[in-house]
Amino acid sequence: MKKWHMVVDLAKCVGCYNCLLACKDEHVGNSWLPYTDSQQHHEDKWINSKRVERGSVPYTEVAFVTETCQHCDNAPCAERCPDAVIKRPDGIVLLDAARAKGNKNLADACPYGHIHWNEELGTAQKCTMCAHLLDQGWKEPRCVQACPLRALSVVYCEDSEFEKIVEKQKLKPLTDGSNQPRVLYRNLYKYNKCFIAGGLSYIKDGIETAATEAKIKLSMNGVPLKETYADFLGEYKIDRLPKNSGTYTLEYIMPGYKTIVKQVEIKEESPNMGCLTFEKE
Repeated sequence: MKKWHMVVDLAKCVGCYNCLLACKDEHVGNSWLPYTDSQQHHEDKWINSKRVERGSVPYTEVAFVTETCQHCDNAPCAERCPDAVIKRPDGIVLLDAARAKGNKNLADACPYGHIHWNEELGTAQKCTMCAHLLDQGWKEPRCVQACPLRALSVVYCEDSEFEKIVEKQKLKPLTDGSNQPRVLYRNLYKYNKCFIAGGLSYIKDGIETAATEAKIKLSMNGVPLKETYADFLGEYKIDRLPKNSGTYTLEYIMPGYKTIVKQVEIKEESPNMGCLTFEKE
């Protein structure tokens, strides 16, 4: 049977918040029972793009991680409150609007924090993936329709077909995937991985010059991992390194100059190696 899946691409999202505004436009002041009652005016964000930063000046990078209900196959909310959660055959997870009334326990059941408590109505609520529209024949929910750069997309297909898409596009879950979420992410390394960055130069005729011909090799315990070259500014970046992954060795190589060897430990933040200057052999 065909089911709904959502894909979020961190490389495309620029934090315009059109998805949030479209969700508010669709649900604030509009009751779509039996799917859901109207959304609270200001507090709740059923979908939201969280700004994350990596690196330190001048080697910094900003990305936006769009988070919403993950519509998990193994939904923790359904495990805690089975009578109040509806798992549809098409993969969408809904809350029973009647049983969500006054059920604050349900609002605390989501490990992602995406079941919200509506103080105005005294009820638990969350993203419905605009099921009321999809059931009318819409091809995508309002948030996806409003995304100008297509950082959000939905796929309606068999699970076996989506598995091929996951493999081809290297899609990943936001956390460990144990809840089997139907919202997966492309380019998630921009959120959960580190990079090493820096600059390289050499002295030519008394002038500091960008070392555009320099090669940078990364290894750990003598095992080569990655290599790259400095760009036209003499800068480099080695990305997709796991957090808290240990100590790496960097070799900076440029013909006619002494090789520079540095060690760096990857913890929670992306290290800045600063600007290193080659010396003549």
